[in-house]
Amino acid sequence: MKYKYIAFNKDGKKVKGIIEANDLKEAKNILRDKTILSIKETKSFEINLSSKISKNELYKLFNTLGIYLKSSIPIITAIKLTKNQATSKKVIKFLDYLEKEIKEGKSFFNALSSQKILKIPNYVISAIKVAENSGKLDIVLIEMAKFLKNEEKLAKKTTQALIYPTFILIVAIVMISFMLTSVVPKIVKVFENLNQKLPNITIFVINTGNFLKNNYIQITIILFIITFVFLFLYKKSKKFKLLVDSLLLKIPVINKIILSSSLGKFSYLTYTLTSSGVTFVNALNLSINTFNNEKLKEIFNKAFEEVVEGKKLSISLKKAGFIYDKSFLQALALAEETSEVDNILKNLSELYFEENKMRINTLLSLLEPALMIIVGGVIGFIVTALLLPIFSINLMK
Repeated sequence: MKYKYIAFNKDGKKVKGIIEANDLKEAKNILRDKTILSIKETKSFEINLSSKISKNELYKLFNTLGIYLKSSIPIITAIKLTKNQATSKKVIKFLDYLEKEIKEGKSFFNALSSQKILKIPNYVISAIKVAENSGKLDIVLIEMAKFLKNEEKLAKKTTQALIYPTFILIVAIVMISFMLTSVVPKIVKVFENLNQKLPNITIFVINTGNFLKNNYIQITIILFIITFVFLFLYKKSKKFKLLVDSLLLKIPVINKIILSSSLGKFSYLTYTLTSSGVTFVNALNLSINTFNNEKLKEIFNKAFEEVVEGKKLSISLKKAGFIYDKSFLQALALAEETSEVDNILKNLSELYFEENKMRINTLLSLLEPALMIIVGGVIGFIVTALLLPIFSINLMK
């Protein structure tokens, strides 16, 4: 979401602009170095001109910067050295902008959040702000780089595993559509010439084929509109996204994959930030922003409000309605009782990442034969519908 603000900066100068944040609370947190006069959500439909960058590229960029800073090299020099190693024009342009802004007196965070060249996740920008304030920028940059690399690896493996099932599905749709619109009508003409009364199953297949043949343009347009509206509402409407994400958490197998992925990322980032010197409350706030599932995000945000007041996260989550994984709550409770939050979160992240890989592999291994059975069943149904009239003719003879 985008928020339009008017505020006074540190020099007492009146400034205004638009920032991106997940909610009003985060927007105010981003602007906490300014005196806010007014801030409100803007329903802007402007095109985001920021270039997308792969997480692998971000990993290289932040890891290189972090290593230079860890070697006590000044930030400007570190940016110049990183720029010399960059091969992408958009990354060089991005580093040029950072160098110019920092030379003018801006902090690394302010330069990063004001740029419109590369699209960087909000939680990364917020983590950099906390790290810079606590003097742990070098460590957090390296750790965030590792986090982004792990995310990229998991996304690549999932995409590669989905290629074959997607190919089967596309081929199946093409085959079935061809049979219904081209093969079936030709065979039906033979039966019509014989004045043969057709079985109900055959009539159903013929009507389906005729409907697809006569209305394929309208069907394509309707499917496109439904998909577009769904994706638009899912991206722009928080209520709609919350509804869809709540339903996804009720679907067997799918809900376990979502939970393993979300809790794994949450545990890993919280551990990474706290072990880098970031306070638990700040680490928690940043880690919650990694949730893609709006329902989980809502629950963890409710719990976070109580954690700020001094309550335990495990108790607050249970009170907020986290009923999806009791073992996660038990592990958190143990971590808080023994003051071993870092170690237990690290172990939890490894456990959930491994569990997620196993579940995705299991789902994909079941998906391939399931698709084959469905495709075979549909084609078998069509063939049966065409053979029944032939059997009827032979019986009449």
